[in-house]
Amino acid sequence: GAEGALIVVAAISIAFEAWGRLLHPEPLTQLGLGLALSLFATAINGVVAFVLLRAGRRLRSITLRADAHHLFTDVFTSGGVLLGIFLVKVTGALVLDPIVALLVAVNIVWTGFRLLRETGSALLDAALPKEEIDAILLILNEYKRQDIQFHALRTRIAGTRRFVSFHVLVPG
Repeated sequence: GAEGALIVVAAISIAFEAWGRLLHPEPLTQLGLGLALSLFATAINGVVAFVLLRAGRRLRSITLRADAHHLFTDVFTSGGVLLGIFLVKVTGALVLDPIVALLVAVNIVWTGFRLLRETGSALLDAALPKEEIDAILLILNEYKRQDIQFHALRTRIAGTRRFVSFHVLVPG
């Protein structure tokens, strides 16, 4: 949740800075070394974020996924900076840099709110996804016979754990 909030705060600060530059465009200065370092850091962050996201999905860890999304926002921010500088360099239109920054900020806010929603949902009991429930029903149906029945299937998720309960009816 804290990571999601920090992502949103970062995006809002990017948007405020971009808005100021949109109203009062300034020429870009001292681009060489800064661009090279930014490109290098962006590549490293992208690889680490991808690895974290895969591990977070595999381990069903909201914390790893939040860290991955946080790093991806850094990648989007740096990518937006590079795109904005490139567009200004090619066209000479100073206004393109803050426009790209605003688009990046909107994307980051969307990611942050999605992460906050997912974190909030993790605090509440929720049923397993439909695909997992269908898999459970498929397994139960293999054991279903005339004399054995199942009903009252209930599922929930708590963190990385899945809980399943159901009633089994057997002959007296």
